[in-house]
Amino acid sequence: MARDLDEIRSSEIEMLTEKYGAPRTLSFSAEFQEFECEMIRRSLAKDRNNDVTCFIRREDGNFVVIQKHQYARSGIYRAPSGGARRGESIEEAAHREMREETGLEIELLRFLLDLSLEVKCGEETLQWRSLVFLARPTGGEMRPIDTREIFDVQAMTREALLGPVDRLMRESGWGGFAYRSFLTREFFKRLDELNI
Repeated sequence: MARDLDEIRSSEIEMLTEKYGAPRTLSFSAEFQEFECEMIRRSLAKDRNNDVTCFIRREDGNFVVIQKHQYARSGIYRAPSGGARRGESIEEAAHREMREETGLEIELLRFLLDLSLEVKCGEETLQWRSLVFLARPTGGEMRPIDTREIFDVQAMTREALLGPVDRLMRESGWGGFAYRSFLTREFFKRLDELNI
């Protein structure tokens, strides 16, 4: 399977769109702190410049969110995400990453957003892309499998994610959280537009 931005667009987006609906395409730009830029550079060095993000909605309407060790006990949680391995499709990556980060098996329901991010690192600009899906849990137990990466898994209301969690993200000073705040707000906007 393709891994760079153009290859993903040409080889997988059409299939994902046919299967899960057409996403809204948006772009965002943010100044990242140096430690965040280093994380992006490490991913780019491994030929990874994208992620698949899933908002996993439970039957009670709450969303499964994760907290990583870098911001443990901060009150900040976000939708789980991860990248495809070489030779792995976006769909396969979504299922694997959600299981690793949340302990849950999922079903992808709708392709909602295709986001391009300009990561500003001083004079350098790095490109990133997130493919965002609505999903539902189909099995498993809500607990992180990859405990080296994931500190906590919770279920949160939409109101919490758009209220206090969003405020903490925006006040953090991290470019990555500014982006995740934008992504989360746009996800719920799209969910409302589609009435799903």
